[in-house]
Amino acid sequence: MNSFNFNLIKNKNKVFGFSSVLILLSLIGILYSSFYTSFKKPINLGMDFIGGNELRIERVCEEQCEQISPDLVIEKLRKLSDKKNNLNNIKLQIQNNNSLISIRTPYLTIEESNNLIANVDKIVGPLKYETKNSRIIGPKLGKKLLTNCATSLLVSLFAISLYISIRFDRKYAFFALIALFHDLFIVFGIFSWLGVLLSIEVNSLFAVSLLTIAGYSVNDTVVIFDRIRENLKQDQENYNKTIQISINESFRRTLFTSITTLIPLLTLIIFGSYSLFWFSISLSLGILIGSYSSILLAPSFLIKD
Repeated sequence: MNSFNFNLIKNKNKVFGFSSVLILLSLIGILYSSFYTSFKKPINLGMDFIGGNELRIERVCEEQCEQISPDLVIEKLRKLSDKKNNLNNIKLQIQNNNSLISIRTPYLTIEESNNLIANVDKIVGPLKYETKNSRIIGPKLGKKLLTNCATSLLVSLFAISLYISIRFDRKYAFFALIALFHDLFIVFGIFSWLGVLLSIEVNSLFAVSLLTIAGYSVNDTVVIFDRIRENLKQDQENYNKTIQISINESFRRTLFTSITTLIPLLTLIIFGSYSLFWFSISLSLGILIGSYSSILLAPSFLIKD
């Protein structure tokens, strides 16, 4: 009935080695992001956390808009803008077949924002001013949101730790928590590298995805540990073999749960809006890594040499 026959007893060290490589790569990404990038943070924080302005406006085009280079536009904007304006961290994207311009800048006053749009009009205009859409997040609000997200994550991890400690004995609880932090650290590290290589920013939805991944990872680990604990009550003599059998018995349930969760996420990745794209990517990575750690990594800690 169970087609999963991975010999975890024999391959335990390979599982530890694979996880160690993932953790090391994540750590390198976090350190590189912290010391060798322009934003000097473990991860590239978006406007939600650091504050700033986002301006979106459409161009006037007869048939097809002429292709423009974002880097060239930014270079011309810096020359035209007042030196007092902080445009060192300006980010510009051209979307919808060169018809939509999206600009992200540090916090600007209304006057500075209007001057920026006027300069954009000189460079790539004419613009449809009626389509202008702006969003402002003050530095204090962004910092407060970052603090609230970090606090929420820490509180949830504490609550999960307390629940596991009550549900299992200390040994099981400790290994389940190691698997949980393993999953969160690797997802965080992947997004550190995405910030370094592709300038991907994380927003409040990324914090939501980490909270979701934490709950999902613990749920899968608890299910497998429950099966192991119940089987060990019946057969303590063949300790390692009983753990192996328990993993095989739980594999189908964990696999089907992961697949049914990934299907709507893949739909969001392919057909959803851009605002949910990286949120869906983060959740998908967390589910894949969480399933791996629940099936292979967490039980590996229980196997005796």
